[in-house]
Amino acid sequence: MTWILLISFLINLPVAKINFEGNHSIKTRELSQVILSQKNAPFSDFNIIQDVNRIIRFYYSRGFFDTKVEPVIKESNENIEIVFKILEGNRPHIREIRFLNGEKKLDRFLEVEKNEFYIQEKIKKSADQMEVYYKDIGYAFARVNTRSIPDSGILIFEIQKGNIYYINDVSIKGLKFCNPSVVRHEIEIKSGDIYSKKKILNSQLRIYRLGFFSTVDVDMIKISEDKLDLVFNLRELKSRILNWGIGISIPLSFIISVGLEEMNLFNIGHRFKIQPSFKINIKKEWEAKIDCIYAIPSLTGLRLSPSILPFYWYENKEDFNRKSWGAEFRISKLFTENIQANIANKYKYVDIDMKTQLPDTFSGTTNSIKFQLMGDYRNEFFNPSSGIYFVPVLEYAGGILGGSNHYIRFETETRYYKNLLFGKKNIIAQRLKFGIIIPTDGVSLDEKYYLGGQYSLRGYPEKSIGPDSLQDEHYGEVLFNFNIEDRLTIFKNLGIVVFLDMGYLDNRDQVFRSEFFKISTGLGIRYYTPIGPIRADFGIPLKEKGREFYLGIYHIF
Repeated sequence: MTWILLISFLINLPVAKINFEGNHSIKTRELSQVILSQKNAPFSDFNIIQDVNRIIRFYYSRGFFDTKVEPVIKESNENIEIVFKILEGNRPHIREIRFLNGEKKLDRFLEVEKNEFYIQEKIKKSADQMEVYYKDIGYAFARVNTRSIPDSGILIFEIQKGNIYYINDVSIKGLKFCNPSVVRHEIEIKSGDIYSKKKILNSQLRIYRLGFFSTVDVDMIKISEDKLDLVFNLRELKSRILNWGIGISIPLSFIISVGLEEMNLFNIGHRFKIQPSFKINIKKEWEAKIDCIYAIPSLTGLRLSPSILPFYWYENKEDFNRKSWGAEFRISKLFTENIQANIANKYKYVDIDMKTQLPDTFSGTTNSIKFQLMGDYRNEFFNPSSGIYFVPVLEYAGGILGGSNHYIRFETETRYYKNLLFGKKNIIAQRLKFGIIIPTDGVSLDEKYYLGGQYSLRGYPEKSIGPDSLQDEHYGEVLFNFNIEDRLTIFKNLGIVVFLDMGYLDNRDQVFRSEFFKISTGLGIRYYTPIGPIRADFGIPLKEKGREFYLGIYHIF
């Protein structure tokens, strides 16, 4: 250990080089990410000691059991060069896997196989999955330990099951406003049930999804050799949320929206949201909209959740006034914590008061039934860093349902999130949306797709792309929309976003016309708050002149 005495004189000299010798199995780049010492940083003997241990532990995690590391410190021209000399040692293969006190069917939880190396990450994941299995069938305090005998090539999983436990009582603490029955309805595990870790985790997730709890902890209290009490400790959030959005586009138009949402109406878990918005442009055209939603979490033992979504829109345009009103009645069913199905009946009436002569097909009534499946595997709602979200939709309108619009609509939307390089500080977010509407008789423009604006194709005015037009509004029957963003946190709660948007809107009988395919790019700023990110985006079309600036809350997807 004489090198420790030497390096005590070298403290504060900068590190010019860091090299590794003898690392035949592991790349230098990987080892560089493991150590504390960094190039151009001040030399630290403490870091060297830690680096040696880190390299040995890293090799152990890759299946090397007797790795040796010797650091060599070289001083040259007032700089320090560090060389880690590595003797990797043997890397044995697993020849036999044993289960002590376990069952043969535990094989299905193995992430590691015979003739593989002793990769600790795979071994730990295997043990964790076995432990979860036993905790889901009543063994509340089950433990799975592992032992490696590398000389013999043996890997041992030792299962300590303990006793099977039943639930004696389930209590809730920490509620100030919410009715306990709302929370109890979300708890899957009941008194008398066999202990299940999965049911407890699902219950926590369902309580979180109510939206007005910041903490959901569960304590287990052992009252006998086979009985437990469960205590759900909760911390409530404010259940009332105010959100807003502002948009400015060039040529000059201005939009503002305000939303008020109560997630625990009457303290019984019902939700109500009202969102008015107002838009005006330089031509003094304006529109006012009010959208509402009233939802009941669960109405029956089948866990059906009904909701109603009424709306009223009034638009004053240069050539016409348009009034739209109606409602959608929806019933949702949650099958798993990630999969939900919806069936909805929509009634929509559109009336146009024409200032100039326009075709009659711009007015009409829509009566439709819609089927929707939703899969949500995102790790967060407001600012996801990983996971996938998908929604396919099938809608049938008119026919035996009546009304003046008759069509079949199919659309699907997929969102994908992945963190890169710097973990949650650098997130690639993507959204792909496709839709097609097939008229079975007449269909008004109001039921067709539109493209452009801050939620689809930034840099282009809202409803500015497509073959069919009503004044400055454009519509089509076939929609394609793709968005990709790189969301990079640069300082604490401040981040930047670089985005690329693509969109195409056309009619079914004339697809692939290049004039309706648009691309835009731009830069955004995000300020992350507890209720979601505040957004500022600046979009620029790549094929045409123009620019659009938007302010709002939350990501666009």
